Amino acid sequence: MSRLVTLKNLTLGAVLAGGLAIGGAGLVLAQDEEAVTPSHPAHIHMGTCGEDLDPNPIGPLNYVEPRLNEESDDENANSPQGVLTATSVLYSLSEEGDEVSWEDMLATSHAINIHLSDEEIDVYIACGDIGGVPVEGELVIALHPQGDSGHSGIAVLTEDGDGNVDVEIYLSEPAEGDAVPDATPVS
Repeated sequence: MSRLVTLKNLTLGAVLAGGLAIGGAGLVLAQDEEAVTPSHPAHIHMGTCGEDLDPNPIGPLNYVEPRLNEESDDENANSPQGVLTATSVLYSLSEEGDEVSWEDMLATSHAINIHLSDEEIDVYIACGDIGGVPVEGELVIALHPQGDSGHSGIAVLTEDGDGNVDVEIYLSEPAEGDAVPDATPVS
């Protein structure tokens, strides 16, 4: 009987060791893979989001990326909390240096355009025509999905003290499973 128990223990030990080796390899692979962080270029363009959008931007904006708590020393400061399946919201704040003045921007047709990436700059994922009622030097516009990108959001445009435009962008990523990689390429 002791031989049978010893054989069972050896077999069980081999199965467990093999399972840990396979599982451990998966853990190592998961740790080695870098998470892809979305980073979308954004610009102010002349024209509207329809067919007359000038593909050459007149003013660059900061990249639209995940909003992170960069000031905290807490290693968990940027860990998701709450409902973990909630749709991610990307963020951008562009202050100073924008190449369009508040008055010029509102005098003619302009739009904010969000691109898929630097590598695929000709693929538009969200766009919003700049117009509406400014309230106390602030104008909020909607950003609509382009093609089937699933990206939407808002941009808050603020007149700064120098008569220029500061732009804050909040862009909702497509819900998981809703993302369609084909957006609207430039024609």
